Amino acid sequence: MYGRIASLGLLLIVLWSTASPAQAPASIGTVDALVGDCTVVRFGESGGRALAVGAALYEGDRIRTEAGARLRLAFVDGTVVQLGESTDLALDWFLHAPDAGTQNVLLRVSSGIFRVILELVLPRAAFEVQTTTAVASVRGTDWIAEATPEATAIVALEGQVAIRNIEPALPGEVVLGPGEGTTVTADAPPTAPTVWGDARRNQFIERTTVP
Repeated sequence: MYGRIASLGLLLIVLWSTASPAQAPASIGTVDALVGDCTVVRFGESGGRALAVGAALYEGDRIRTEAGARLRLAFVDGTVVQLGESTDLALDWFLHAPDAGTQNVLLRVSSGIFRVILELVLPRAAFEVQTTTAVASVRGTDWIAEATPEATAIVALEGQVAIRNIEPALPGEVVLGPGEGTTVTADAPPTAPTVWGDARRNQFIERTTVP
């Protein structure tokens, strides 16, 4: 009798597993273009895999561009992120629910240079990028930042971007308009916005342009 019960239990488990397969995570974007060697480490995996044009992106991905490489990512909400060489990007949180009017994104860049182009149009939308020293909060804009362990330099190309130190104990926030830049070091609020010269701004643009 116990054998029949055990067999019945095993049969139910098999039927349940067959009828209710694990749901695969939804892609949040794709690789739109790349040059050179770029890799991704998926959540729960220890090793990286090479990226190619058309590859799907998922929440939790850790992306790396090697020396001489560049990468353009296109997300389901219309956001475009372009990475220059030797850049580390983590897709920590990505919620895009148009039916609910909600969009919440958190990206982290531990080192390197990157460009973010986006327009947030949903009623409840928040887009935040963190580096080792700074937090950038935006509604809709085009901006570039270069992050090192010691400092983050940021310039706005279009729209506005609000910048503060990543440490909550350090007060002070600046809002950059088109052409304005700031620098955030580890132990100080952002510097007052200044208009960047064409040479410096164009260098940032060139380093994050993907052919």
